[in-house]
Amino acid sequence: MQKEALERIRELGLPGRKVEDWYKFPTSNLAAYKSLEFISNKELPVEIDNASNVERLSESDLHTADFGIEKETDFSALLPLALGAKSFVKVIADGASENGILKAHDEYSHTVFRIGKGAKVSLEILENKIERELSAERIDLFVDEDAELELFSTEVGHKQELKFRTIRIHQKKGSKVHILDLNRSDALRRTSVEDYLEGEAADFGFRALNILHGTSAEHDFVRVFHHAAQCSSRQFIRNLLFDETAIHYDGGVVAGEGCSGTDSSELINTMLLSDDASVHVKPTLKIFHDDVACSHGNTVGTLEEEPLYYLQSRGIDRKHAEELLIGAFAKDLIAEHPFEPGKQRLFKVLSEVLAK
Repeated sequence: MQKEALERIRELGLPGRKVEDWYKFPTSNLAAYKSLEFISNKELPVEIDNASNVERLSESDLHTADFGIEKETDFSALLPLALGAKSFVKVIADGASENGILKAHDEYSHTVFRIGKGAKVSLEILENKIERELSAERIDLFVDEDAELELFSTEVGHKQELKFRTIRIHQKKGSKVHILDLNRSDALRRTSVEDYLEGEAADFGFRALNILHGTSAEHDFVRVFHHAAQCSSRQFIRNLLFDETAIHYDGGVVAGEGCSGTDSSELINTMLLSDDASVHVKPTLKIFHDDVACSHGNTVGTLEEEPLYYLQSRGIDRKHAEELLIGAFAKDLIAEHPFEPGKQRLFKVLSEVLAK
């Protein structure tokens, strides 16, 4: 698998501003990272250790073809594989119930979960505390029929760090996968999520709350592919942007032929709390069937004076009134998440953040 990933990433090269999926990302900075030189300079040697990962994956009935390397267009999704990250593979049995954590110990990591029929799984992504110039993690999730999975994280990150996170999901009939992310990172981060709804009545949700300060920036690229009938998906994003922070959200849904009963929505709400903060949103819908309910929406605003005045008229000082409105804006997103472990964990972290 490493050999194929290395060949593909060198074929793609580093993305430029003309690559649509990277339009708002500061791609001109990528060439300055020494660890990425091997992509453009094919003379630089990269040690190939393909056998161990292939053997590890085959034991779980997974093969190189399952990871779509030949058709991959995102260089950051290939980066951990091309550099020989050891694949951590976990199989969860049919009907099992399990809570766990994911933590990358190296700059480049690859985690694979194969979740059995009817299993119920909750996973928290823990960040690496070691400061690094650049890191890339890839998570592949294969979710069988009627299984339920929640994946949640509370990101802090490090200043000046460039971080790539790639999540690829394949869902079978009746499965449910919901991602919940609280991001207050100081880093430059790009999160790429692709979900393939491959069985009838599969359900996917991606919810992210970004609370950014300083000069941090978040770039999200999310694609949901409806390949079966009666599937549903929801993208719900809320942003609280202070100082000189920036959010770039590129979210898309593809409803294929024969996907009757598709139900999808995208909603991005941003509160600008500084004149220097910025947001760029690009929602897209590609629909190849008539019997669908697909929507997208985007709102951008600031703290409104009317509710602030109302709270102040009840004896609440302005600073506390602002904190109450910001807290309510943030809590609404977490409250919608359908799984308790992630919801309670993020409510706890959010309370600590808002108390500072």
